[in-house]
Amino acid sequence: MSEVREVVAAEVAAVRALVVRVLAEFGLVFGEGSETDTQIDGLPASYAANGGRFWVATEDQALLGCVGVFPLSPGSFELRKMYLDPQARGHGVGKQLLEVAVAWVREQGGTRIVLDTIEEMTRAIAFYESHGFVRDDCQVRGRRCSRGYSRQL
Repeated sequence: MSEVREVVAAEVAAVRALVVRVLAEFGLVFGEGSETDTQIDGLPASYAANGGRFWVATEDQALLGCVGVFPLSPGSFELRKMYLDPQARGHGVGKQLLEVAVAWVREQGGTRIVLDTIEEMTRAIAFYESHGFVRDDCQVRGRRCSRGYSRQL
């Protein structure tokens, strides 16, 4: 079972490398089409100072995945940068990360989580839909994204 905890500055390079690798799987380039990519380099402060949080999932000191939440408006948070190493997919790591993020949002008084993604991330879309997210294309924020989702808490 992996450990999920808040990211520390020493892990920023590994988080950035994971995001770069996963984006490349889908023909996307870090820093193009999503203004939120650059916030990774300032973790954890880039999220915490703005009322958000960012977590990593690790096992035996290996980074398996990451996720962040960022406030958009009172009660509404955006799920960001939920990426898993290909070796970690299908083993419950994503569920662990999502559960930690949802619990934290609830603790902050959040009532809704939104996200955006791309059509090609079919496994991620299936995961989100199986965890209560419904399609809501009003939530598309990143220029590279084509689908939006929301979940009431």
